[in-house]
Amino acid sequence: MSAQVDQDVKNIQELLSKEEHRAIYDQYAPMLQDMLFVQTSEEWLDFIQQEGTLEEKPLRLYLSAWQGLCLLLGCYEGEVTQKVLGWLKGRIPDELLEKLSGLPPIVIDVDEMNGTLENQIAPYQKILSQGGVPLHIEFEDIYCVGAYFLSIETP
Repeated sequence: MSAQVDQDVKNIQELLSKEEHRAIYDQYAPMLQDMLFVQTSEEWLDFIQQEGTLEEKPLRLYLSAWQGLCLLLGCYEGEVTQKVLGWLKGRIPDELLEKLSGLPPIVIDVDEMNGTLENQIAPYQKILSQGGVPLHIEFEDIYCVGAYFLSIETP
């Protein structure tokens, strides 16, 4: 992840330790709105009162996704192929993107977590790895919402 993500995580955790919750919202409102779906400072305060904190790993994922370093997909998003391909555009060579476009769709449904997603992602991983671009996928249960974390590492 980036040095900016590291700095933002440190800053947010420091503000949390001081219980300066409004300062976090003031500085990070766009990220909180996009990643945690809290649209007002009042919603943020309700959220943080219920949760008590923001754990480091999910916070890193949110910040990384917000900064465009990775793609975070909700656990009930359904068909996400175009979202994934759109995110990859400009990050991988066009010829790889073209090969991926012909593959079967990627459908996310947390109720079917029996290896289905891994099976759907496998052909994408194979094509990308042959092109020297590894694709990683993780499931991270983030604040009872659940999200898949897709990260792309480019050489």
